[in-house]
Amino acid sequence: MEKIIEIKNMTYYYKSFTDDGESQDIYACRDINLDIYGGEFVALVGHNGSGKSTLAKLLNALLTPRIGSVTVFNMDTADKDNLFDIRKSVGMVFQNPDNQMVASIIEEDVAFGPENLGLPREEIVERVNWALNSVNMQQFAKRSPHRLSGGQKQRIAIAGALAIKPQVLVLDESTAMLDPQGRREVLDIAHKLNKEHGMTIILITHFMEEVMESDRVIVMNKGRIEMIDTPQAVFAQADKLVSIDLALPRVVQLGNMLLQAGLDVGEYCTDIDALGDKLCQLL
Repeated sequence: MEKIIEIKNMTYYYKSFTDDGESQDIYACRDINLDIYGGEFVALVGHNGSGKSTLAKLLNALLTPRIGSVTVFNMDTADKDNLFDIRKSVGMVFQNPDNQMVASIIEEDVAFGPENLGLPREEIVERVNWALNSVNMQQFAKRSPHRLSGGQKQRIAIAGALAIKPQVLVLDESTAMLDPQGRREVLDIAHKLNKEHGMTIILITHFMEEVMESDRVIVMNKGRIEMIDTPQAVFAQADKLVSIDLALPRVVQLGNMLLQAGLDVGEYCTDIDALGDKLCQLL
């Protein structure tokens, strides 16, 4: 696979000031080295304050490194001349969909990005229709986004990002404010975009259940990368995950309990249906 994002020796810190006016550096990311490849589905997990959302903003130059570099499709994010092309290449969807709505009609909201690109009207219409179809929301095109459920609003936010035709989609805690049904809707769309359209997905979350179908899991803690591996290999380090306030997915916990009870259901099962099948075979 082709390397599309390269992070080298990257550190980012915020400036903070005390009551007496003295400044101090608050480190959000430290010594990050990371490569992302085209067509991957990558999950980035960590507790609140671990640095994962800061890292997300560094991927499309909303922030730029204090030390080191972030390169996106061979473009240095620190070079201001690259900003337009980088932000066309890496779409971002954030936690609160209401904060991303800019119009009172859904199709107009989705059209906002391509209009800012200066595209012809015909192409804007084509992109809006494609984006809404991609998230299964075409039937809502003429409606107001404020009447939608949380999951539907987030799907519209994803459509808005898709309309600029990015090669990478970053979902920064995009399921955090949703109920289980809404979370499932957003995850299904993300996996569809990855599998059917070959889009690189970077899913940032603290819900460990959401990472089970990813290609790689990146675990962050206190601004550093603690682990990078497949979901199964990461779940195998249960004690380490617990030590940084992350819990195993419930299906993995159940599988471990069954193993401890003497039932051979296989280690670190991440599929509830597969776990059920193994149990049936043992009965």
